[in-house]
Amino acid sequence: MHLTSVIITALAGFNLQQVYAATVDPKSWYDQHPGLARINKVDQSSNQIVDEFGRVRFFHGTNVVMKESPWYRPSGFSPGNSFGLQDVQNLRDLGVNSIRLGHHASAEPVRGQYNMTFMDIMKQQTKMAEDHGIYVLVDVHQDLLAGQFCGHGVPPWFVKKGWVSSAFMYPFPTKLIPFPVDSNGMPTPPSICGTVNWGLTYTTVAVGNAFGRLYTNYDGLGDAFASYWKLLATQYSNTNNIIGYNLLNEPWVGDSYYHPELLTPGVADHEMMEGLWNSAATQIRSVDNNTLIWFEGSTYDILSGFNNVPLGDGSKTVQSFHYYNPPQVGSVSTTIQNRLKDNQRLKTASVMTEFTMWMGDANQMSGMVDAVTSADTYMMSWMGWAYENLYNSSRMPYPELQAHYSRAYPTAVAGTPTSFKFDESTATFNLVYNINASNGAPTEIMLSPLTYPNGYNVTMNPAQSLVTYTVDNRTLALFPADSTQDGTSITVTITKN
Repeated sequence: MHLTSVIITALAGFNLQQVYAATVDPKSWYDQHPGLARINKVDQSSNQIVDEFGRVRFFHGTNVVMKESPWYRPSGFSPGNSFGLQDVQNLRDLGVNSIRLGHHASAEPVRGQYNMTFMDIMKQQTKMAEDHGIYVLVDVHQDLLAGQFCGHGVPPWFVKKGWVSSAFMYPFPTKLIPFPVDSNGMPTPPSICGTVNWGLTYTTVAVGNAFGRLYTNYDGLGDAFASYWKLLATQYSNTNNIIGYNLLNEPWVGDSYYHPELLTPGVADHEMMEGLWNSAATQIRSVDNNTLIWFEGSTYDILSGFNNVPLGDGSKTVQSFHYYNPPQVGSVSTTIQNRLKDNQRLKTASVMTEFTMWMGDANQMSGMVDAVTSADTYMMSWMGWAYENLYNSSRMPYPELQAHYSRAYPTAVAGTPTSFKFDESTATFNLVYNINASNGAPTEIMLSPLTYPNGYNVTMNPAQSLVTYTVDNRTLALFPADSTQDGTSITVTITKN
């Protein structure tokens, strides 16, 4: 097959291929490499996540987390409340290629006894995502750690009565009089939890005390946390679409009342968290040597305070970070630049796994634009918070949110990416990269059918340097032409029909 046009027009639903006297057979390559590529390494020279073919990988995604019993979202479609077939189809159409899937630690209702029904449901949801081309980040999620603190994360048996004196119980000192509790230590009535700012109550005596006990392995609680991760890794070690294990969402600094120095940005990372992350990583590696381990520091860190990544191997870890203002005081651009500095020091990669992605006032909407464009500028992958916020009262995605999720972006770059940029106003996308022509794997670009309903045009410079192939209605593959040399700088431009 020989075509001479430099401009390729791809129509949604059609499979078109451009070949310039090339011997490469794109269809054959995909036939020989079906499904999602395994992702289990960080290139420490570029501080980027790479797949089994050595391609640099980028992710745009969302968070799917259920913060109350039964701790998973049901399958029947209910916009913002479900996670079933219709949900993953909607995410696929948006161009999402990843989700951060919350695995609640309350799956261990009795210490040492696990709810395998919950585990099976989470595995089914993970497989459903894989069938639709979506990767999963397994996340142990918490906010305020426990139900006794109007939060969630650990099971009820974790927190014991008497850890703090009655006068200092939750939410002292946010409120000077502690909440009344039921026989299980839960605030009662439950509606009383709505009378405090949950974010500020991380500074309560009770919450800090409980985190401190977790980090210092009081009563083997740190060991129990690590054992839970061993179970999760056993469940997922052979699952193709797992991009990593996110050890714990937004860990608090620890017992800052006894140790106020922990409130200094970066201190708790090495003083408190590093030991627990190493313990959990050791248990994971006892059953899974390949999957990337994702770790977080304090939510208000400026620069990471970790002495090293979990178990010291930056090629097998990723730093997960969030951007909200507050607690961050600078711009999202500054936060991303700080994480890139961390990458250099820790010899690892990072991904922004939460930031504001819900409807709000003009300032909030402007901040959302700043977040996604800054991520492009610094070639940073991201996952917005959260899927539950996507839909309006008409059961359709908010157009403003859809526009961000359905941005064009490279999902896999066979070479060294130099830059990429997407203009939401025109749907024009540009990618510049130095090609690795020798490994035979394609660069892939995500082009959502919601953004390009009538197809798109592809131009490249140098002309005829690539073989184009439409894998499906959202994925454009770019193979090197026979004449293209390793290291050639290639610019690809996508425009909307």
